[in-house]
Amino acid sequence: MNNPIISIRNLCVNYITSGKPIEAVNDVSFDIQHGEIFGLVGESGSGKSTVVQAILRILPTPAVISGGKVIINNKDILSISNTEVLQYRWKQISIVMQSALNALNPVLTVREQIEDVLKEHNDLKGKSAADRTIELLSLVDIDVNRLDSYPHQLSGGMRQRVVIAIALALMPPLIIMDEPTTALDVIVEREILAKIIELRKELGFTILFITHDLNLLLEFADRLAIMKTGRLLELDRAQKIRRGGKHEYTQKLIRSLPSAAGTREKGLLPKPESLDLGEQPLLEVRNLSKSFSDSGIFYSSSSEVVKNVSFQVFPGEIIGLVGESGSGKSTIAKLITRLIRPNSGDIFLNGSNKKVSEARKVPLEYRKQVQMVFQDPFSSLNSIHTVYHHLARPLLRHRLVPEQKLSDYIIEMLETVGLRPGTTFAEKFPHEMSGGERQRVAIARALSLSPDLIIADEPTSMLDVSIRMEILEIFARMRIEKNLAIVFITHDLASARYLADRIIVLQHGSIVEQGVAEDLIQSPKKAYTKQLIKAASPGWLKSLSIINTKKARANHV
Repeated sequence: MNNPIISIRNLCVNYITSGKPIEAVNDVSFDIQHGEIFGLVGESGSGKSTVVQAILRILPTPAVISGGKVIINNKDILSISNTEVLQYRWKQISIVMQSALNALNPVLTVREQIEDVLKEHNDLKGKSAADRTIELLSLVDIDVNRLDSYPHQLSGGMRQRVVIAIALALMPPLIIMDEPTTALDVIVEREILAKIIELRKELGFTILFITHDLNLLLEFADRLAIMKTGRLLELDRAQKIRRGGKHEYTQKLIRSLPSAAGTREKGLLPKPESLDLGEQPLLEVRNLSKSFSDSGIFYSSSSEVVKNVSFQVFPGEIIGLVGESGSGKSTIAKLITRLIRPNSGDIFLNGSNKKVSEARKVPLEYRKQVQMVFQDPFSSLNSIHTVYHHLARPLLRHRLVPEQKLSDYIIEMLETVGLRPGTTFAEKFPHEMSGGERQRVAIARALSLSPDLIIADEPTSMLDVSIRMEILEIFARMRIEKNLAIVFITHDLASARYLADRIIVLQHGSIVEQGVAEDLIQSPKKAYTKQLIKAASPGWLKSLSIINTKKARANHV
């Protein structure tokens, strides 16, 4: 291990401010050996993506490299000219970015984007470029008939495969993967990762894999480095870290999310002493269907995204709505909260329909009783308003709290969701808070109206794994304290297993299977449910490899 492919030595990166510079990366050092998968793990703000940007010399203003070296081929790329750096990008190091939709040009086809890289860096044109493009698509298992598709015409998984194909275009010895599967559902994520590992074995490149999910990396990384607040806390082989690691922060990350398989861990989330839900459902959805039309001058088409869905939610019950991307989960959330209208079906709240399904204007009382917590804590709050404004507006609209008592009530709600002191957080703007704090504000806003039902649409998917359980704990506690019913929408079966009383599994807009959460986990009946559980369980890579090997043998025969 004396000849690493890349060597980072005492790297320091500061963000220049009007006051004291902010240390984003502080004295970070590690080597990556030829052919290994090296994982860099940390929560948002830990500095892991800043390390990557420093390696590629693409740090945004006002970030500056204040010290250290990045050595490739015996040359420090931090000390060479901008022109020389261009020779390293794509040829020596390429990158697969976090959001494939943002990484691809929306007005260029797949063919144009791949051929642009080949032309710019290898001067490959015409038939040679076309043949190489087809070869790259076949490597990532995309049919050649997708060559002239635009990014918006591809699924999230296919877009990510295109980005990987572009990264492989010049066959660089080192590929950086910066949260490459964060926006994908669990099944597609596992398939993409299995493909990456297969390509690495086949082509022999080295991977620097950046993620906030330590448990994910423990499945396939050779060595791991754990970062927090700009510093490297621990660096060791994956097997040793899997056994618990040395640093307490590493141990926190390992136990941050439970498994969707195996024996259920006790005491992770609070549960009611007895679960007597009564006989009268709070919410009843009957035969709900929704189609979206897509029409142009010469064509018209319609796709049915929710198909004849029916289920009940009882007072004080938590229902987990689980499925992959495109299964109809979020559409059902918007239908129940009446952000969109169904094509057919009925929605009953406390046994009364109130024409909610058909009406263009939903009664204000329904809006108060059914609240929603959105997936993205960054866009669900208006950046120009304070937290106080966000909570005060619905309270004033529904005339729930007198103005003279408004401030005290808002502070109480903020402290209920763990934002203490409430007086401090009430004065903050969204950009002054972390993602987890913003999501707590969104939950406080929903709770402030004393609703009967909360629809939580992927409320933890954009948060670091270390704080996901904290958000789930708020929902679990509020259910007990306020007899609150919750529809918890997620593609994460492990979270649903521990939070929900019942789980409903969706696929292609229809209910595949439903039942008591633990019973469904331990004894799934449908093949799709079994696939979801396997993808969310330790050892998923090994089982997926066995399946792919069997498929390959069957195709060969």
